[in-house]
Amino acid sequence: MLESIAVKDFALIRDLNISLGQGLNIITGETGAGKSVILGALSLVLGYKATTDMIRSGSKRATVEAAFAMPSDTRSGTKALRQILADQGLEDDEGTLILRREISTEGKGRSFVNARQVPSSVLREIGKFLVDIHGQNEHQNILTVEQHRAILDRYAGLGEHVAEMRKLHRAREEARQKLSSVTLSEDDKARRLDILQHEIQELEEAQINDVREIEELIAREKSLANAETLVSDLNSVYDILGGDSGFISRGGSIERILETDSQYDTTLSPLLTQFRESYYALEEVAREVRSKAESYSLDPEELESMRERIGLLQALARKYGGRTGVSAKESDHTSGLEKAKAYLEKAKNELTGIELSSGEEARLRKEIETLNAQMKDKALWLSGKRRIASVELEQKVQAELKALGMEETQIKVSIRWEYGEDGTVSQEVTGRDSTRGASSERPVTQDVSGRDGTRGGSAEGNQPVDDTATDRKYVIQPTGLDIVEFLMASSSRETLRPLRKIASGGEMSRIMLALKKVIIDTDPVFTMVFDEVDTGVGGRIAEAVGKKLAGLSLASQVIVITHLHQIAGLSPNEVRHFKVSKHKEDGTRIVRLSKEQRLQEIARMIAGENITESALSHARALLSEKIS
Repeated sequence: MLESIAVKDFALIRDLNISLGQGLNIITGETGAGKSVILGALSLVLGYKATTDMIRSGSKRATVEAAFAMPSDTRSGTKALRQILADQGLEDDEGTLILRREISTEGKGRSFVNARQVPSSVLREIGKFLVDIHGQNEHQNILTVEQHRAILDRYAGLGEHVAEMRKLHRAREEARQKLSSVTLSEDDKARRLDILQHEIQELEEAQINDVREIEELIAREKSLANAETLVSDLNSVYDILGGDSGFISRGGSIERILETDSQYDTTLSPLLTQFRESYYALEEVAREVRSKAESYSLDPEELESMRERIGLLQALARKYGGRTGVSAKESDHTSGLEKAKAYLEKAKNELTGIELSSGEEARLRKEIETLNAQMKDKALWLSGKRRIASVELEQKVQAELKALGMEETQIKVSIRWEYGEDGTVSQEVTGRDSTRGASSERPVTQDVSGRDGTRGGSAEGNQPVDDTATDRKYVIQPTGLDIVEFLMASSSRETLRPLRKIASGGEMSRIMLALKKVIIDTDPVFTMVFDEVDTGVGGRIAEAVGKKLAGLSLASQVIVITHLHQIAGLSPNEVRHFKVSKHKEDGTRIVRLSKEQRLQEIARMIAGENITESALSHARALLSEKIS
């Protein structure tokens, strides 16, 4: 559980401390006050990307520290977290885990776990077991088919078994590479040895640690190449907005005039509120403009060094990523570098194999045969478990969606296998046993769920194949035989299609919430954060979303950033309500609201700045509605 978070000189925040509690934690505030900045600070300390423009204007360093109470249960996530800590030589301090992240204007950053410095990648590895953040980015994650298989495995509790499957697959691939090496002629071995040694040296000297580096370098090079123009233009913009005679300096006078006049004419109050929101937004624009102007480097040597690095990485991406052109997209370069890293490991294994005696061939063939048998057993077992779990997952998710106003929505889990020349599982073994890879007494086609005519077969690209071709074999991937994809139809009358192609933003929010509600029943997480989960909903649906969030808080700590009064007014057994506000002197502040303050805040969310008795009455009704 996240016990507290302390933030200093981060974005709009000068100095902020939050003490959170079990159950539901609600964060509200006016537009532009900095609610999402707090989430950004949490993301930073969990190991996400850091940039110097996150540092508060006028400061040289930003720090974020988060304290977590370590769980004492035996769930799989707790075991995995403790294993990571043990692997890194870290210990929790009497049940407390403190993560700390620092970034400076010099571009250097430091990360700590219980006062011990670690790479930021370790923070991220630890953080994924501590906090589950649901925001707009997660909508993109669920659109990837690989994520669908991971969700099903998490629900079914198959994490350790999938890890064993990966281990077997990796061992089989390494053995295959070594076998290909020992079967070469002596002359071929010598030639291949020279090539591999050169390629391994080339890739190791390049030090490709993070394949996303090239995207960051290309973006940075573009800004540095135009730094003088950018700095000049941004300084001009800042002078207009925030200079001595700029708009912001005059805005205070406008605010005071409207504030005074609204005392004589209450109809001016909405104009005052609208002006304040626009004024605060312009202040933030001016701050970011100045911060950006200060962040650009005019060092020509840095620019030249960056271009050399980009050129090297692009060349390696083309060479080892299978592309020959020079105009590849950044995403292609990233993919190419991923393949280059993978090739480096393959090359090392092959080099080791070449150095082995040819007498190893028989041993390696026997090893591969044994690993294939183990992989097949594990893959078929996993497939049976996934198919059983998929039926349960569908039923439970649809029940949750019904409560969220998506009564007719159909969610199905397509499970299919792929044929390939390198396949391991022959078609004849399927269909014999419902726990070993099939659920019908016949050889399966591409879709092996076998539960109804719509499952998977209606997904684009799932064309039937010849059932009589029993010589075909299915490919075992690192995670097993199954390719899992979520299908969706708006009603039972419509054709099921891939979720990634038809779901809207509002639907995605509710589908993700339904999935989390179902998964948390079998695999609880410690802390769940929801940012703008109420996007695109209101009225009755907002109330339903709120009740689901309250239900989640009964099993895990839940932090919700919201602008809807239906959610802010939730009253489960344990709830803390925080309000974020922006101040000229020290930026964003956050305070925990008392019972009366909470009533006033919810009334403000209902009626605006001019709180009416009707709004107060509505707020009281919301707060009196207990959720257990």
